[in-house]
Amino acid sequence: MKKLYVFIIIVVLLVSAFFIIKPIMVKNNYKQGLAYSDSLNYKKAIEYFNTSIQWDKKNIPALIARANAFYQLEDEQAAINDYNKVLAIDSTNFSAWFGRGLVYLKNEDYQKALHDFKKAESVDTTTDLLYFLGYTKSNLKHYQAALEDLNRVIEKDSLYAEAYHQRGIVWANLDNLEASVQDFNKALELDKDNLDAYQRRVKYRVGKKDYSGAIADYDAIIELDKNNQDAYYQRGYFKLQIQDYQGALADFNRAVEINPEDARSYQKRGNAKAGLGDYQDALVDFNKAIELDKTNAENYHRKGLIFMHLAQPENAVEALTQAVNLKTDYAEAYYLRGVAKAMQQKYEASIKDFDRAIQYNKNHAQAYLGRAVSLGILKKHKEAIADYDQYIQMVPDDGAAYLNRGKSKINLNNYTDGCNDFQKALELGEEEAQEMLNMYCKSYSK
Repeated sequence: MKKLYVFIIIVVLLVSAFFIIKPIMVKNNYKQGLAYSDSLNYKKAIEYFNTSIQWDKKNIPALIARANAFYQLEDEQAAINDYNKVLAIDSTNFSAWFGRGLVYLKNEDYQKALHDFKKAESVDTTTDLLYFLGYTKSNLKHYQAALEDLNRVIEKDSLYAEAYHQRGIVWANLDNLEASVQDFNKALELDKDNLDAYQRRVKYRVGKKDYSGAIADYDAIIELDKNNQDAYYQRGYFKLQIQDYQGALADFNRAVEINPEDARSYQKRGNAKAGLGDYQDALVDFNKAIELDKTNAENYHRKGLIFMHLAQPENAVEALTQAVNLKTDYAEAYYLRGVAKAMQQKYEASIKDFDRAIQYNKNHAQAYLGRAVSLGILKKHKEAIADYDQYIQMVPDDGAAYLNRGKSKINLNNYTDGCNDFQKALELGEEEAQEMLNMYCKSYSK
């Protein structure tokens, strides 16, 4: 009997020790796991959270902390499993709804994320939750609802940079570009390292043709990321727009250095070299662009332009033919090929190309002019005058066009209208018009 009493006492002591030790083990392992999480050693943290949870399977803080660690390690399913366990224990747990919503958001499952964030909102309304509600609704294209959430974020915290950034995106999608750029400006004021805000603000600047402003934004982007090949390319492109050819060349050199397989960088570098009058080197770049991308008609068009500058119309025709073979409605290439053929005195052939240019672009003023010149040389003055009429309607201040139209009218014995054209040409600075006036228009001669 005595041995039985001793055994019972030992069992009671062991059970008592268990109940004393259990909360200590749960708490100590949980704290140790938090310490490793804080030092970003998530794998080690999970080991301690596991032990804490083994001692207490309904340990909500440890389950939440382990789910967060799984999330950081990109083990989304394990994180969801832990959040599910918490919600099975406590269906009103804010952290579980919010955390699981973030996992769904990371996986771009916006509907599920929105569901969880709304559940979290029914428990508590934090600034971060409102931001992610707005972010999720924005991605679901519920822009007005997103705007309302983001407004609430900014009302609660006027220094919340991400909220201004996301609201800028929402305003842009609501076609309020002024409000959009104001928010991007504020986001950058609060966080100068926000690459996306710079990039989005550039779109606004381009819409306003503020190329210098776009260049300034890319200056900031490159300062933050010195190996951003696209940023060098884009900055070079905008430098081309303001005819800063040296600056553009430097940017495209860097873009090619970072990615020597980028055909568009060679093409744009060729444009910069052409702008500097370095046509032979430009030709090398256009050939390289074609080597990398044989399907881009613009590369052949640019090559044709270089041959025109080099006074090589035969080579220009060959390059431009490749351009129109790739893009059959390439009005500009037909126009330029027409000019090249006219330079070779192939006027009938040039007219056919000008016809095609006008077919694909009825407002191509230069094509009307080119066709008028070729028709005039072929003594088809009536048709030439009709084309000069079209051209002058679009470009009313070109003295040379009035001069040539006047010549065609004189050839048709229409001296009155011809002399009127010579007089207009003279007013626009065409000195040859005075000779025509002296020769054909006695009433206008000095």
